Amino acid sequence: MIIIIILVMLLIYVKISSMQVIKADDYQGWVYKTNDALIAVDPWLTDCQKFPKNGFLLKRQADHEHILNKGINKNSVTHIILTAHFSDHLDLDSFLLFDRNIPIFTTSHAKKILVKFGFSNITVVKRNVSYELGDAVIHVRPSGNPYHSTSFSYICEDESGSLFHEAHVFNPNILEELKDRKLNLLILTGDLVKVFGLVKVSMSICEAKSIQDKLKTKYLAITGNLPSKFSGVIARFLYYKERVGDEVVVCSKPWQTINF
Repeated sequence: MIIIIILVMLLIYVKISSMQVIKADDYQGWVYKTNDALIAVDPWLTDCQKFPKNGFLLKRQADHEHILNKGINKNSVTHIILTAHFSDHLDLDSFLLFDRNIPIFTTSHAKKILVKFGFSNITVVKRNVSYELGDAVIHVRPSGNPYHSTSFSYICEDESGSLFHEAHVFNPNILEELKDRKLNLLILTGDLVKVFGLVKVSMSICEAKSIQDKLKTKYLAITGNLPSKFSGVIARFLYYKERVGDEVVVCSKPWQTINF
């Protein structure tokens, strides 16, 4: 009888104290599962991601099914985090698959687009402000140059732990604060991309690892994978240096998960 009670208590503890982070696709979509929330980040559920109305400028074919198409029912998503209004984050055809009243946390640029298509429950996030998403909380922080005004990073936490997510370039001004957070997981870019070989829009794996070492964070996951898969006119002006090997990261493949 005592053993049964202990097992029940352990099951209750696991349910309450575990956040699950899922790499949702083969690019930069993520899903966070907590006890009360299912949060989709930059969801891309279509077969092809296109620059709005101009696929010849920039497009990318999906190589793997998004987990919300087969593994998890997309209707169970409770919140969406949309980190930028760019077409590789705001894939409009994907958003139109969700209820128009789903809570979305995003930028002012993205809100203008989504409102035109009937979305009504949109929160424009502000730097250094926190927001509740069910039993999770996100603490919004600024992205690095050149994304100060067009994107944002954030800490997401529940009672079991916390992660930091930056979809573009890390802002070094928040490094000291993050050291005090004792983060369980970093989600950072790790495939270097530069426009015209000059303006950095995605970090290298060396930069991501350096940030991990400074923060002493146990786990590192890479987002924005394999940018060289984009085609079109814009892609011709991008310089890539993609990482080799996945031994230093977690959730390196679609649908892989980590719990803490």
